[in-house]
Amino acid sequence: EFVALYQKDKADDITLRNTWVTAGVRPVYAFTQNFKLQGELGYTSLKQDSTGDTAHLTKFTIAPTIAMGESYWSRPELRFYVTYGKWNGAATPLVNASNNSGAVYGNGTSGTSAGLQLEAWW
Repeated sequence: EFVALYQKDKADDITLRNTWVTAGVRPVYAFTQNFKLQGELGYTSLKQDSTGDTAHLTKFTIAPTIAMGESYWSRPELRFYVTYGKWNGAATPLVNASNNSGAVYGNGTSGTSAGLQLEAWW
C-alpha cells in the first residue's frame, strides 16, 4: 500500500491556512495463513502560515500480525506494533497537542510508542 497527499488549506483566518505533504508505504508479508509481518514508513510536512514554521515528522512502524487469512485485505487482524518517530522542533507542540494529560515527549524530538490494535470490518 502506498499513500501520497498534498493539501493546501486556504482561509480568511491565517491560523487555518496550512500546507500538508504526506507520503507513506506499508509493505505486508504473510509468513503463514494466519501470521503476517507489516511495516510502515511515513513522512509528513506541515507548513503553518500563522507561524511560518514547517513541522516535519518521519515514522517507522513494525507490526507482527495475527490474521484470518494471508490476503492484504483479510480481516479481522490483531496487531502488536512498535512505532519510532522523529520530528523537528516545530513539530514538538503538535506531537504533544492531542494528549489531554500533558506532554508525553516533553521537548524531545523523537519517541517510541507500542500497543495492540484490533481491526475488523463488517
